[in-house]
Amino acid sequence: MRKRVAVIFGGRSLEHDVSIISAMQVLSNIDKNKYIVEPIYMRDGDFFASDVDRLEAFGEFDSAKHKKLILYSGEFFALKKNRIKKFFRPDVALVVCHGGEGENGNLQAMLEMNGVPFTSPYPLQSAICMDKEFSKRVFENMLLSVLPFETATRNEYFEDKDKIVFMFESLLSYPLIVKPARLGSSIGIGVAKDRAELKDALDIAFTFDDKVVVEHKLDGFVEVNCAAYSSGDEIVVGRTEQPVTANEFLTFADKYERGGKMSELTRISPADIGSLNLIVKAMTERIYRDFDMNGIIRVDYLVDVKRGKVYVNEINTVPGSLAFYLFDTDFKTLLDEVISAAIKRGFERKSTVSFKTEILSKFKGGQKLVK
Repeated sequence: MRKRVAVIFGGRSLEHDVSIISAMQVLSNIDKNKYIVEPIYMRDGDFFASDVDRLEAFGEFDSAKHKKLILYSGEFFALKKNRIKKFFRPDVALVVCHGGEGENGNLQAMLEMNGVPFTSPYPLQSAICMDKEFSKRVFENMLLSVLPFETATRNEYFEDKDKIVFMFESLLSYPLIVKPARLGSSIGIGVAKDRAELKDALDIAFTFDDKVVVEHKLDGFVEVNCAAYSSGDEIVVGRTEQPVTANEFLTFADKYERGGKMSELTRISPADIGSLNLIVKAMTERIYRDFDMNGIIRVDYLVDVKRGKVYVNEINTVPGSLAFYLFDTDFKTLLDEVISAAIKRGFERKSTVSFKTEILSKFKGGQKLVK
């Protein structure tokens, strides 16, 4: 019997448009002879379905042309004129959301509460990885190398800009790189070589997030990415890649707008870092296992080749294009393995143990339990 797959994409995120393109790539490659597939689009906090699984149906969104859905008790219902009708009960959700509630754990928590297995890390892992400060602190506790960093909130900064700037300058050394704490795709990131540039970069970053991470910027570093997923009991680690850019860091335009297509960024694969490739792949496998991950993740590193040092930068729990280009397996087979693993793990996570107590029968009201 064919499994029923909800491909969930979109969401309230600055990476919303990237998510649509990733979803179109998935819909073009998933085995529709093996799966009953339903695209589920997230927009402004709501779910929608469309009879058309083409980019045009979502680029210029018109809610009147889509069915509005609600998720209840593990099933999507169509909502029309205050009436609901059964629409689609998925066996698994294939999550293709980048950023926002589709990647910060909110969607995952909703799916888990509804008993729907899904192809991305679980709520806790998603939330930690979405926040650059929290993830870096976990990396440090794992004794993984991270660059020196500090954080500040929007309220702290606008209450006393000079104080916060002085704090960063006292604890870190220029050049600095300034990042919104909970965004991806290099949105809002800036480089500062002096105080004036630092203030400008902070002003920009705080327009995108209410917390920023500022870290020392390496000179002569190499950005290296490596992806992994679980297939049964095996963790499959993909090839390393070295994205090529003429900028000081990999920008949004580098990632998604070069040539007008995703996944066409110039890449060196495996990365040109010699034997450090083995360290990157081993660290990726360890991170996947120790974080108890699910689905496809991509870990981004900063590599100092001269000193033989590998720094963990961040984890993308739902990477663009699901990082299919980093694996030797074809995209259709990759999706099949990820879906199968999610269904299996979802079944294993369902608790079959009950625990009964006599607390309620002994509670008589007031402040005390009757012993």
